[in-house]
Amino acid sequence: MSPGRDDAGARDIAVTGLGLLTPAGNGVAENWARVLEAEPAAATDPALAGLLVDFSCRAADFDPVAHFGRRRAWRLDRYVQLALIAAAEAVHDSGLDPAGWDGARVGVVLGNALGGTATFEQQVRTLDRQGAAAVSPMLVPMSAVNMVSGYAAMEFGALGPNLVTATACASAATAIGTARDLLRSGTCDVVITGGTEASLTPAVLSGFARMGALSRRCDDPAAASRPFDTGRDGFVAAEGAGGAGP
Repeated sequence: MSPGRDDAGARDIAVTGLGLLTPAGNGVAENWARVLEAEPAAATDPALAGLLVDFSCRAADFDPVAHFGRRRAWRLDRYVQLALIAAAEAVHDSGLDPAGWDGARVGVVLGNALGGTATFEQQVRTLDRQGAAAVSPMLVPMSAVNMVSGYAAMEFGALGPNLVTATACASAATAIGTARDLLRSGTCDVVITGGTEASLTPAVLSGFARMGALSRRCDDPAAASRPFDTGRDGFVAAEGAGGAGP
């Protein structure tokens, strides 16, 4: 997102680029095409086998090693991986070159509710099975909710305000509003914003299921998401990231 001014001198805000990595596709064009075709993304999820709900919406055609290389992919939780790919598309789509901007005037505000739950759950299992000495030293930096904006700042040379908003399902909306405020106040000239979530893990999904929040239509996942139907019985869990800016 970046600012301009209207005839009265007020600071207008413009979204100059978009990026998406969701169950509907990798990239804005692929997402839009699949939405227009009304293709369902929910499917039985082997990682959730035996749980109360065994289906979800995983990000489409996503290979972290292909994007980041094996070593870097191992050091980034999935929620960060998704965010960096979406943010990179948004920056590219904007037509702005990070090499040419004043990093001190560039901020990052991203929304995320749960942090690196995949890393955290995996390391809890490691602790239980192998003991404390086997726990990864990367547990904290990979699972902390604030790390995603830090990694994005390093990726794009953004040295200005760096924030993560965690307001449950409104996290990304809160981030976008905060980015707008940074631009309107004159604190930043450019802000990379959006949201990311990748918490399709056994403990998290079991918690949502026990709350009665998830659809139980395990026999027909493609028809489970029906938010405006009188026969709805919950939402379908998904992962993904969206970027706006810069």
